[in-house]
Amino acid sequence: MDRLENKKIGIFGGSFDPVHYGHLIIAERAREEFNLDYIFFIPCGIPPHKKKIYASPIDRKNMIEIAIKNNQFFKVSDIEIVKNEVSYTYETIMEMKKTFFQINFFLIVGEDSFYDIPNWYKAKELVNEVIFLVARRSEKKDISIEYPLNYKIISCPFIDISSTYIRSCIFENKSVKYLIPDEVIEYIKEKGLYVKRNY
Repeated sequence: MDRLENKKIGIFGGSFDPVHYGHLIIAERAREEFNLDYIFFIPCGIPPHKKKIYASPIDRKNMIEIAIKNNQFFKVSDIEIVKNEVSYTYETIMEMKKTFFQINFFLIVGEDSFYDIPNWYKAKELVNEVIFLVARRSEKKDISIEYPLNYKIISCPFIDISSTYIRSCIFENKSVKYLIPDEVIEYIKEKGLYVKRNY
């Protein structure tokens, strides 16, 4: 990989439990539309809000690596899963800024998360460090927020896929083909993930 200097870097955080085609489509559209050099998928370790994560950090990281292996512009970072404490986006961005030189960061978020940004940890500081790229949940309404931040809307199709739905399908022994990459499906089967109803 090129030296990460004077680059435009997309940051895509989440539980990715599991990663699915909705995530990948959003990331690729954001990369192309905003001319990003790379997109880093960052699976969370201990999230501040989500109540439960079902696959282990290493399994979620491995599934992302499998899903993105053929895209030279997609990377995965374990910066949050190696921590033994709650991960906050602001802290992750500031940690990455210590490693990369003169990077412009673009934070990819879903519409629901976008509206909640004013409640995020150190939101006032975070909005000075990134440009938000928003994936809308509906094609019918405008997205706006009364908060001083820089954001752009990702022009991508509305893909109604959720990790919750995928986990439910796997538990019920239903097909998840065309929802997640085939090799991720094989990994899930090999590891026996999501076969117990614990959510």
